[in-house]
Amino acid sequence: MRQGFPYARPGQVIGLFGGSFDPPHAGHVHVTREALKMFGLDRVWWLVTPGNPLKARGPAPLVRRIEAARAVMRHPRVDVTDIETHLGTRATADTIAALRRLYPRVRFVWLMGADNLAQLHRWQDWRRIMETVPVGVVARPGDRISARMSPAARAYAPYRIDGEARHLLGRSQAPAWCFVNVPMVDVSSTRIRAAGGWSAAQERRDETGAQHQ
Repeated sequence: MRQGFPYARPGQVIGLFGGSFDPPHAGHVHVTREALKMFGLDRVWWLVTPGNPLKARGPAPLVRRIEAARAVMRHPRVDVTDIETHLGTRATADTIAALRRLYPRVRFVWLMGADNLAQLHRWQDWRRIMETVPVGVVARPGDRISARMSPAARAYAPYRIDGEARHLLGRSQAPAWCFVNVPMVDVSSTRIRAAGGWSAAQERRDETGAQHQ
Protein backbone atom coordinates (compact mmCIF):
# COMPACT_ATOMS: atom_id res chain seq x y z
CA MET A 1 0.00 0.00 0.00
CA ARG A 2 1.22 3.47 -0.85
CA GLN A 3 2.62 5.80 1.78
CA GLY A 4 -0.09 7.78 3.54
CA PHE A 5 -2.67 5.02 3.13
CA PRO A 6 -3.62 2.86 6.14
CA TYR A 7 -3.14 -0.89 5.96
CA ALA A 8 -6.13 -3.23 5.84
CA ARG A 9 -6.25 -6.98 5.48
CA PRO A 10 -8.58 -8.62 2.95
CA GLY A 11 -11.92 -9.44 4.54
CA GLN A 12 -11.70 -6.82 7.27
CA VAL A 13 -14.66 -4.56 8.01
CA ILE A 14 -13.50 -0.94 8.24
CA GLY A 15 -15.66 1.88 9.54
CA LEU A 16 -15.09 5.22 7.82
CA PHE A 17 -15.70 8.24 10.05
CA GLY A 18 -15.26 11.40 8.05
CA GLY A 19 -15.34 15.02 9.09
CA SER A 20 -13.44 18.23 9.49
CA PHE A 21 -12.70 17.47 13.19
CA ASP A 22 -12.40 21.20 13.82
CA PRO A 23 -11.56 20.49 16.59
CA PRO A 24 -11.68 16.77 17.44
CA HIS A 25 -13.19 16.08 20.85
CA ALA A 26 -14.45 13.47 23.30
CA GLY A 27 -17.74 13.14 21.41
CA HIS A 28 -15.91 11.91 18.30
CA VAL A 29 -14.00 9.42 20.42
CA HIS A 30 -17.20 8.17 22.06
CA VAL A 31 -18.98 7.66 18.73
CA THR A 32 -15.97 5.76 17.39
CA ARG A 33 -15.75 3.41 20.36
CA GLU A 34 -19.50 2.72 20.26
CA ALA A 35 -19.42 2.05 16.51
CA LEU A 36 -16.57 -0.45 16.92
CA LYS A 37 -18.62 -2.38 19.45
CA MET A 38 -22.06 -2.14 17.87
CA PHE A 39 -21.49 -2.64 14.15
CA GLY A 40 -19.03 -5.53 14.15
CA LEU A 41 -16.13 -3.45 12.85
CA ASP A 42 -12.53 -4.60 12.80
CA ARG A 43 -11.15 -1.06 12.61
CA VAL A 44 -12.23 2.56 12.17
CA TRP A 45 -10.47 5.13 10.02
CA TRP A 46 -10.92 8.79 10.83
CA LEU A 47 -10.93 10.64 7.51
CA VAL A 48 -9.87 14.16 8.45
CA THR A 49 -11.06 16.17 5.47
CA PRO A 50 -9.20 19.06 3.80
CA GLY A 51 -12.45 21.05 4.04
CA ASN A 52 -16.21 20.64 4.35
CA PRO A 53 -18.09 21.73 1.16
CA LEU A 54 -21.23 22.42 3.26
CA LYS A 55 -19.48 24.97 5.47
CA ALA A 56 -18.76 28.50 4.29
CA ARG A 57 -15.86 29.04 6.69
CA GLY A 58 -12.73 27.00 6.13
CA PRO A 59 -11.45 24.78 8.95
CA ALA A 60 -8.18 25.06 10.85
CA PRO A 61 -5.07 23.87 8.96
CA LEU A 62 -5.14 20.15 8.20
CA VAL A 63 -1.83 19.40 9.96
CA ARG A 64 -3.14 20.98 13.14
CA ARG A 65 -6.37 18.97 13.03
CA ILE A 66 -4.52 15.71 12.32
CA GLU A 67 -2.20 16.26 15.28
CA ALA A 68 -5.11 17.09 17.58
CA ALA A 69 -7.09 14.07 16.37
CA ARG A 70 -4.21 11.70 17.07
CA ALA A 71 -3.83 13.22 20.51
CA VAL A 72 -7.45 12.55 21.52
CA MET A 73 -8.16 9.31 19.62
CA ARG A 74 -5.84 6.73 21.12
CA HIS A 75 -7.09 3.24 20.32
CA PRO A 76 -5.24 0.28 18.77
CA ARG A 77 -8.00 -0.27 16.21
CA VAL A 78 -8.41 3.33 15.07
CA ASP A 79 -6.32 5.10 12.41
CA VAL A 80 -6.36 8.88 11.99
CA THR A 81 -5.65 9.67 8.35
CA ASP A 82 -5.61 12.48 5.78
CA ILE A 83 -6.29 9.98 3.03
CA GLU A 84 -8.56 12.34 1.09
CA THR A 85 -5.59 14.62 0.53
CA HIS A 86 -3.71 11.74 -1.12
CA LEU A 87 -6.78 10.62 -3.08
CA GLY A 88 -7.56 14.14 -4.27
CA THR A 89 -11.26 13.71 -3.42
CA ARG A 90 -13.61 16.07 -1.59
CA ALA A 91 -17.07 14.53 -1.93
CA THR A 92 -17.79 11.54 0.31
CA ALA A 93 -19.19 9.49 -2.57
CA ASP A 94 -15.96 9.95 -4.53
CA THR A 95 -13.81 9.07 -1.50
CA ILE A 96 -15.74 5.86 -0.92
CA ALA A 97 -15.47 4.89 -4.59
CA ALA A 98 -11.71 5.51 -4.58
CA LEU A 99 -11.21 3.47 -1.41
CA ARG A 100 -13.17 0.55 -2.81
CA ARG A 101 -10.91 0.56 -5.87
CA LEU A 102 -7.78 0.66 -3.70
CA TYR A 103 -9.04 -1.98 -1.24
CA PRO A 104 -11.23 -4.27 -3.37
CA ARG A 105 -11.35 -7.06 -0.77
CA VAL A 106 -12.14 -4.86 2.23
CA ARG A 107 -15.67 -4.16 3.46
CA PHE A 108 -16.34 -0.51 4.29
CA VAL A 109 -19.08 0.97 6.48
CA TRP A 110 -19.77 4.70 6.47
CA LEU A 111 -20.31 6.08 9.98
CA MET A 112 -22.23 9.24 10.81
CA GLY A 113 -24.17 10.97 13.52
CA ALA A 114 -27.93 11.41 13.34
CA ASP A 115 -27.44 15.11 12.54
CA ASN A 116 -25.66 14.09 9.32
CA LEU A 117 -28.43 11.64 8.39
CA ALA A 118 -30.92 14.50 8.76
CA GLN A 119 -29.05 16.51 6.10
CA LEU A 120 -27.66 13.67 4.00
CA HIS A 121 -29.94 14.58 1.08
CA ARG A 122 -27.89 17.79 0.72
CA TRP A 123 -24.65 15.85 0.14
CA GLN A 124 -23.31 15.39 -3.37
CA ASP A 125 -24.37 12.01 -4.83
CA TRP A 126 -25.90 11.00 -1.49
CA ARG A 127 -27.86 8.14 -3.02
CA ARG A 128 -24.63 6.69 -4.39
CA ILE A 129 -23.28 6.63 -0.82
CA MET A 130 -26.32 4.73 0.45
CA GLU A 131 -26.19 2.26 -2.42
CA THR A 132 -22.44 1.62 -2.30
CA VAL A 133 -21.66 0.85 1.35
CA PRO A 134 -23.64 0.05 4.51
CA VAL A 135 -24.21 3.08 6.73
CA GLY A 136 -24.09 3.09 10.53
CA VAL A 137 -25.86 5.97 12.29
CA VAL A 138 -25.05 6.72 15.93
CA ALA A 139 -27.54 9.05 17.59
CA ARG A 140 -28.32 10.88 20.76
CA PRO A 141 -31.79 9.91 22.00
CA GLY A 142 -33.02 13.45 21.25
CA ASP A 143 -31.89 13.29 17.61
CA ARG A 144 -34.16 10.44 16.61
CA ILE A 145 -37.20 12.24 15.20
CA SER A 146 -35.48 14.64 12.77
CA ALA A 147 -33.12 11.94 11.51
CA ARG A 148 -35.75 9.25 11.07
CA MET A 149 -38.06 11.66 9.24
CA SER A 150 -35.30 12.89 6.93
CA PRO A 151 -35.53 12.39 3.14
CA ALA A 152 -32.69 9.84 3.22
CA ALA A 153 -34.27 7.79 6.00
CA ARG A 154 -37.63 7.74 4.24
CA ALA A 155 -36.13 6.90 0.85
CA TYR A 156 -34.21 3.92 2.24
CA ALA A 157 -36.65 2.80 4.92
CA PRO A 158 -37.00 -0.70 3.39
CA TYR A 159 -33.26 -1.27 3.80
CA ARG A 160 -32.97 -0.38 7.46
CA ILE A 161 -31.50 -3.10 9.69
CA ASP A 162 -33.10 -3.52 13.09
CA GLY A 163 -30.95 -2.35 15.99
CA GLU A 164 -30.88 -5.85 17.45
CA ALA A 165 -29.08 -7.04 14.30
CA ARG A 166 -26.64 -4.11 14.26
CA HIS A 167 -23.60 -6.40 14.53
CA LEU A 168 -24.46 -7.72 11.05
CA LEU A 169 -24.19 -4.32 9.37
CA GLY A 170 -20.58 -4.70 8.30
CA ARG A 171 -21.34 -7.93 6.46
CA SER A 172 -24.51 -6.63 4.82
CA GLN A 173 -24.93 -5.75 1.18
CA ALA A 174 -25.70 -2.11 0.39
CA PRO A 175 -28.13 -0.48 0.53
CA ALA A 176 -28.27 -1.23 4.23
CA TRP A 177 -28.26 1.08 7.21
CA CYS A 178 -28.71 0.83 10.94
CA PHE A 179 -29.72 3.47 13.48
CA VAL A 180 -28.60 3.03 17.09
CA ASN A 181 -29.11 5.23 20.13
CA VAL A 182 -26.31 5.64 22.64
CA PRO A 183 -25.72 7.99 25.57
CA MET A 184 -23.73 10.81 24.04
CA VAL A 185 -21.03 13.12 25.31
CA ASP A 186 -22.53 16.62 25.39
CA VAL A 187 -19.87 18.42 23.37
CA SER A 188 -19.57 19.69 19.80
CA SER A 189 -16.86 21.22 17.65
CA THR A 190 -19.08 24.23 17.00
CA ARG A 191 -19.51 24.99 20.70
CA ILE A 192 -15.77 24.54 21.36
CA ARG A 193 -14.94 27.03 18.61
CA ALA A 194 -17.60 29.47 19.80
CA ALA A 195 -16.20 29.37 23.32
CA GLY A 196 -12.67 29.96 22.05
CA GLY A 197 -11.45 26.60 23.36
CA TRP A 198 -9.89 25.49 20.06
CA SER A 199 -7.89 28.68 19.51
CA ALA A 200 -6.92 28.89 23.19
CA ALA A 201 -5.61 25.33 23.15
CA GLN A 202 -3.57 26.07 20.03
CA GLU A 203 -2.11 29.22 21.58
CA ARG A 204 -0.97 27.22 24.60
CA ARG A 205 0.67 24.64 22.32
CA ASP A 206 2.37 27.38 20.31
CA GLU A 207 3.71 29.00 23.48
CA THR A 208 4.98 25.65 24.76
CA GLY A 209 6.67 24.94 21.44
CA ALA A 210 8.33 28.35 21.42
CA GLN A 211 9.73 27.76 24.90
CA HIS A 212 11.38 24.53 23.76
CA GLN A 213 12.96 25.95 20.60
